[in-house]
Amino acid sequence: MLSSLKFKISVRIICQVAMLIAVTFILERLVPVVNVLTMRISFAFLPMMFCGMLFGPVWGAISFGIADILGWPIMGFVPIPLILLSRIVMGFLFGLILYRDDLRFLPHSVLCAFSTQVICGLGLTTLGLAQFYGSPYMPLLISRIPQTVVFIVMQLAVFPVLIMLRDALRNSGLTPEKSDS
Repeated sequence: MLSSLKFKISVRIICQVAMLIAVTFILERLVPVVNVLTMRISFAFLPMMFCGMLFGPVWGAISFGIADILGWPIMGFVPIPLILLSRIVMGFLFGLILYRDDLRFLPHSVLCAFSTQVICGLGLTTLGLAQFYGSPYMPLLISRIPQTVVFIVMQLAVFPVLIMLRDALRNSGLTPEKSDS
């Protein structure tokens, strides 16, 4: 696990991460699937999950944090520090769990989906929303359980596709091999 904390900076990596941040912003802020008060379901996790898978936990954390920060002024949202922390931790967990060559559905995708959604989506984000809206935590937590289940299923469903895409990009030389990063 500690070997996945290597952090390499290159122009190529910065450009690829910037593109993933842009796609995240578009998927989350401009084309959410469901957007009702405290529940937003979108495919924004895909590029961030992919970023962690390709470049590791540090880039995953940085990129998801930047994507969230960019949305504040552009979309007119008020910054919520716990939600920003949730995004940073989620990006870090994506990289920590998925930045490896020997990815398997069990245990990696299941561990990733449950840890990111329970710790970050259900835990930290719900706490941030409860503080922001002045709502009681438990009712808000209970109301967000269906969203968490949907995100877990979505992550598990796209996992094999992301593995194939990662391998195709690595084989074509468009992204660095894990050992190079």
